[in-house]
Amino acid sequence: MIKKSKPVASVIIMILATMLAKLLGMLRSVLLASHYGTGDAAAAFSAASRIPLSFFDLLFSAAILGCFIPAYNSFGQDKKGASRFACSFLTLVLTATGILAFAGIVAAKPLISLIAPGLSAGTSALAVELLRIMFPMVIFTGSTYTLVGVMQSNGSFILPAMISSVSNAGVILYFIFLDERLGKYGIFGLAAAYLVSWFLQLLTLAVPLLRKGYRFRFIFDLHDRHLKDALGMSLPVMLGSWLTPISLLAGTFFSTFASDNGNVVFEYAVNIFTMIAGILTYSICNYLFPSLSRLSASDNDGAFESASRAGIVSTAAVVLPFTAALYTLGGEIVSVLYMRNDFSPADAAATASVLAPISVAMPAFAAIEIFSRIFFAKSMPLVPMYAALAGAAANVTVSSILVFGFGMGISSVGAAYAAGLAAAALTLIIFSFLKIHGIYTREFFMSLIKLIICSTVFTALILTIHSLLSNIPYSSGIFKNIGVALISFIPPALIYLVLLKILRVRFR
Repeated sequence: MIKKSKPVASVIIMILATMLAKLLGMLRSVLLASHYGTGDAAAAFSAASRIPLSFFDLLFSAAILGCFIPAYNSFGQDKKGASRFACSFLTLVLTATGILAFAGIVAAKPLISLIAPGLSAGTSALAVELLRIMFPMVIFTGSTYTLVGVMQSNGSFILPAMISSVSNAGVILYFIFLDERLGKYGIFGLAAAYLVSWFLQLLTLAVPLLRKGYRFRFIFDLHDRHLKDALGMSLPVMLGSWLTPISLLAGTFFSTFASDNGNVVFEYAVNIFTMIAGILTYSICNYLFPSLSRLSASDNDGAFESASRAGIVSTAAVVLPFTAALYTLGGEIVSVLYMRNDFSPADAAATASVLAPISVAMPAFAAIEIFSRIFFAKSMPLVPMYAALAGAAANVTVSSILVFGFGMGISSVGAAYAAGLAAAALTLIIFSFLKIHGIYTREFFMSLIKLIICSTVFTALILTIHSLLSNIPYSSGIFKNIGVALISFIPPALIYLVLLKILRVRFR
């Protein structure tokens, strides 16, 4: 049995681990921008690396965790049955991802033509070669996700929160020691580094589990009742996870038409957004999901609703001020992170123009994460499915209108990305009113109103301070941009915390 950690300590360490992983992921993106800028090699790599992980997200990611964790936890104290189910599930995942990897390698050329049709012939050909190197990542990722489910269900959250740090660190080490030495073949080495690093992710979880007595056996038993139950949930859960990968693939597609190598600019902007939004939401949501699954199956009246309220309010308290901060300081953040070597001030300005509309959708991103887990825990996977499809449809529709209809630039792709998140979040919130009773209490709404008041004060202060500093980030040095960001953010943040205390915001 994996030793369970104390709740508060676990959440704090998870937040720190997630922060480390996201920061390393951002450093990885910074190094890519520094080494390759927004040139053809970067455009080819961006398209190629996006495809295998997006296809994995479309077909497996949420289906693995969203189906596996509830089914695994249904065994209760029957650890032997749970272990057999995990082996059977992992066998199925390995088989399915292996087939996907083979198909992706064979169909690499038409996939690049479909996902990034605006690339030049030479860039497209390079992307095909890189895609064939990286597609087997889906095998390692699928196995890793399953082991994450095993560990989280047994109360171990810290190590799963750190696995992205391992893969990101592997790629960073490649940039530091090997990329320049390989010269023109460096981009191929980078693709190989991605593949190796995702394998190291798997080892990071597999080795500790082996030491604690977990043994994997190939069990291909499609008649297993629990596996059937999990697979029965898989289609709606899978469709419910489509928002992010479809949004990213749509962004890649439309951005290649919006500007030359626009998919790279879009990728850099989304990386910043995902880093910040992920740090603020994933730790709370991942810690909450197994608990919600257990509470949903128990007869503890009101406990599920109370835990849901706590998760929603806590997430909102963190996300709302950072939304205003990211929107206001986007130019400084992009310039500090990316503007060096082959990444020009013009590239930074373009990236910031995409980041600005996306940043406004951070509350929607957080709502999607928390409400999806609430519905999955209640065995209502159809609701996240409806939300994901609504969000994806909104993204593609808005992108088509703005890019093809009005001929707008790369920032319109960011606006469409935000529209998709907003549509999905609104769908989930509406269904939560209709389907789950007991979450929305008077105290809950009072807490949200108080949070909105505090966040409004924060927003007014940070906008005012930033405007008084009169900074042009793309012509300022790194230290000035950092100074402007800190001066703009810290005083409003301190006042925000004081207001939370004065207004006695309740997080339950």
